[in-house]
Amino acid sequence: MSYTLDFWYYHGDNRADEPEPVRTEAELDRVLTYLVDHAQPHPTQIAAQELPKFGLLEIPDRMFKLDVDNGFGALHYVGPDGDTDEFGYWVTQATEPAEDAPTLYVDRDNKTEFPRDAVIPLDQVRAALLEFQRTGSRPTCVRWQVTDATY
Repeated sequence: MSYTLDFWYYHGDNRADEPEPVRTEAELDRVLTYLVDHAQPHPTQIAAQELPKFGLLEIPDRMFKLDVDNGFGALHYVGPDGDTDEFGYWVTQATEPAEDAPTLYVDRDNKTEFPRDAVIPLDQVRAALLEFQRTGSRPTCVRWQVTDATY
């Protein structure tokens, strides 16, 4: 199965209040290229349309925050662990942190930065999102580290 990824980000007149559906690799590449070329006031949020939601507001049971800059990105994942189904919070983890990695944000309003070692090359971010689109689970093609739930 392949999931439709909903991206909430600022583009044109859309103030991230309506998701943009992404169904193909070409659509993902177009959105990632846009995000690289257009700084966002808040990290992009990503969820799969077909996966479970909860509560009156129908909040996705798993989702990502994404920030990108200068060929790098970082992902914050909230949801079940693929192995145990326990709910948790993770951020990506670089195999070797890049010295020239930009500062990326989990939350720009309160200046909450991703850890420096959460910044990974954009092609790894792309691979992780494609894997999530295929599986609906936290991607295994990138490394993850447990993080604080307060982001």
